Amino acid sequence: MDPDVANFAVVAAIIVGMVASLVAIGLWGFRGVKRRSPAHEAANPLYEQRLDQIQQSVDAIAVEVERIAEAQRFSAKLLAERADAPALPR
Repeated sequence: MDPDVANFAVVAAIIVGMVASLVAIGLWGFRGVKRRSPAHEAANPLYEQRLDQIQQSVDAIAVEVERIAEAQRFSAKLLAERADAPALPR
């Protein structure tokens, strides 16, 4: 047998083995994740209440951040106008 053909056969066998191993690992991982998080399980009302509280908190923070940003824009505008105005003689 030609050495190149033998080397090709060995490489092909290694590639097939690696692909099969990766597929097996992927299926194992997918089944593990699927088994750990059942989608048909009913939602806990306590979690729903906590999520609603978190959502309200995030909304309140967003409003405050917007208020702070508006105040900063206003301050920057005043400083820019003051810099453009001529200096008053003393």
